[in-house]
Amino acid sequence: MKFSYKARTREGKIQRGEIEASSKKAALDILEKYGLYTTFLREERKKGFLRKEIPLGRGVSQKDLVIFTRQFGTMLKSAIPPVEALRAQVSQTENPYFREKILRMAEAVEQGSALSQAFSLYPKIFDPFYVSMIKSGEATGKVADSLNYLADHLEREYNLYQKIRGAMIYPAFVVVVFIAAFFLVTFFIVPKLTEILKAFTGKLPLTTRLMISLSDFVRGGGWILILSFFGLLFFLPQIFKRREASRGFYDQFLLKLPIVGDFFKKVYITRFSENLSVLISAGLPITQAIRITRDIVDNSVYKNILREAEERVARGEKISEVLSAYPEQIPSFVCQMIATGEETGRLEETLLDIVNFYRQEIERTTENLTTIIEPVLILILGIGIAVLAVSVFIPLFKIGLGGMGGM
Repeated sequence: MKFSYKARTREGKIQRGEIEASSKKAALDILEKYGLYTTFLREERKKGFLRKEIPLGRGVSQKDLVIFTRQFGTMLKSAIPPVEALRAQVSQTENPYFREKILRMAEAVEQGSALSQAFSLYPKIFDPFYVSMIKSGEATGKVADSLNYLADHLEREYNLYQKIRGAMIYPAFVVVVFIAAFFLVTFFIVPKLTEILKAFTGKLPLTTRLMISLSDFVRGGGWILILSFFGLLFFLPQIFKRREASRGFYDQFLLKLPIVGDFFKKVYITRFSENLSVLISAGLPITQAIRITRDIVDNSVYKNILREAEERVARGEKISEVLSAYPEQIPSFVCQMIATGEETGRLEETLLDIVNFYRQEIERTTENLTTIIEPVLILILGIGIAVLAVSVFIPLFKIGLGGMGGM
């Protein structure tokens, strides 16, 4: 049975969430065990189809995962038992969805499951890479070290994502403002001016006539087509990404785009190199490390390359030999670095050198994209304003001079 609860922590902080238990008393006992003083508990009845809640906003963010991993690793490093450490995380985690999962993991560990097994219960939160790192830590007796290493890795991934996202905020903001200004002018300003301009005889300038025609089109229902077009631009890539039949085409197209394609290649190479380096350092066999890395890389082109690498490495070939067959996706610099690492037996170190090099490249590219996009957007806005000014003020100026009748 599932119960909704409201409880206070030892510090007096209020928490809400859901918990599964065999009875109401069992639910109270579980919450009390994890340091939560229940103030409200109610069984959740099964809802009909029309009454089911849409699970909006339920999930675990990268930031939540980084904080949890860092705190959990620090507690294990301090010799706190895993169950106690997980219980502490239950009371500290803000996200109610994540808190419920941690609570269930703590129950699984308390019942005798290995820590890696408890984490593997939620693959949408803890991917194969995460679980494999914990499993390798269990094998070597260094789970805390593995978690701290994971936290460092997740922080680097999070920072990379934030930089990419930050570079896109300004262009997105300008585009939204431009669209809003366009509809404002089309629906409110142009119609008023049209009434004034049509009251006079004479031929209007071409830009003015085009602006009036565009306003009439948009107000007559064309705005639906415009919004549908922008909606299609946004949702079409998502549809291509989700459909297995079109995913390969989408991924190849993305890598071939000018400027953007090279940027994403650097991102994928960085992720592939860092994940493989971390897994090899953790003591995983090379073929298993490649397989896990393949599952993590979010591009079918690189997935296929790594799938072939796994098969050929299992037959005794070198990774560098496989990657060198794909010069468009894997630069020769990367292949040479990996070949050097294989020859010297320091593959994980050379992979990290690749990661450091491309992280700097990504940072420079992100800064350059922002630097390039800003003046381009300003230029586009300037042209739009100039066209609007010419379309509106020249006819009004001529009207003021009384010249419209003689045109």
